[in-house]
Amino acid sequence: MTPLSRRELLGLSGLTLLAGCSGGSSDGAPTDPNALEPFRPSSGAGRGTGLPGRVAWASTADSEFFLALGAGMKQAADSRGLDYVTATSGNDPGKHVDQMNAFLRQGVGALAMQPLSPDADSLVLQRAIDKGVCTQGIITAPSTLQVVASQHQIGYDQGKAAADYVTAHLGGEAKVLYFNLDTASPQLRVRHRGVLEGLKTGGEGIEVVSDLTVADISTSSGYRTMQSALQAHRDIKVVLGGDTVVVGAFRALKAAGRLRDDMFLSGVDGDSEALDLVKAGGAYKLSIAFAWKLMGYGLGQFGADWIAGKDVPRMIVAKGVALDSASAVGRFRTESADPAAVFADRARYEASLPLLGTVSHATRHTYWTSPVDPPTPSPS
Repeated sequence: MTPLSRRELLGLSGLTLLAGCSGGSSDGAPTDPNALEPFRPSSGAGRGTGLPGRVAWASTADSEFFLALGAGMKQAADSRGLDYVTATSGNDPGKHVDQMNAFLRQGVGALAMQPLSPDADSLVLQRAIDKGVCTQGIITAPSTLQVVASQHQIGYDQGKAAADYVTAHLGGEAKVLYFNLDTASPQLRVRHRGVLEGLKTGGEGIEVVSDLTVADISTSSGYRTMQSALQAHRDIKVVLGGDTVVVGAFRALKAAGRLRDDMFLSGVDGDSEALDLVKAGGAYKLSIAFAWKLMGYGLGQFGADWIAGKDVPRMIVAKGVALDSASAVGRFRTESADPAAVFADRARYEASLPLLGTVSHATRHTYWTSPVDPPTPSPS
């Protein structure tokens, strides 16, 4: 199949993270996430930077979760009287760079971006930093503020949930189809490894009969790939991957008359259709969701703060939230429906998106020079 170009949330899926990578900093500031203090917001009004009152979101695809992030950014920008601009590259690395350069020519105070081609992206990101722009990278560098997530844990949780289900409901035996994104970046191979390790906890009766790299992140890709997989493996019981692709697989199974309520389908990201399926019950048992709209709202607010000369976090940790019931989906959607109210309550916001480190336009020479890991959770 055609390899997928490098992309973001997933991972996502959107958000990706290179496990074991100890990110660098430009000026000797802490590079170990465990050494970062909680974010300390400014107490005063800040000193204006003279940067344009405009925030930008450079997306790579019209995936639902990226659209949600953009909607949150726009809502935040509107609330602060800033302009919001966006563009989608369609997974074209050259176009992605051209769009970011166009934002810089237009004039922006903050640039949020989803990575696509590390070598090409880094040049324009460094240019943005040199201009004093708050460069907000989703697991990418150089960046002023970096969004990170533990991809191994996300993958392991997804695989373990499937293994537990097979053990409890399928007699410990099931054939598995996994949609991986290994060609997108080394980071997503970390999630892949976590999924396989999680599945192994269920014993030898769980067999991964198809481990496929998808051509693109879309429901149509998932649909086509599932159709092909059914030609060789008609008795698949477990389907795992990102929500967008697994929703397509769900549709293919239904169209082929092969969908059964005792199957275990699970995705990552929290796509709306996936959450509808979890809420309805049946084969789609789990979505590990990220608070994309809340994330976007925070990026927009922090971009506005940066322009105003206020402090912003160095790191946003995106937690994956396991949604496996109608009540869990309902709570998640309630939080996402009003990002302004959640952002105003730091404890509520950090339940999904902890904030670490502190930087501002005045200390802008402190920035990440490579992707970083999230902090290691403290033993409970």
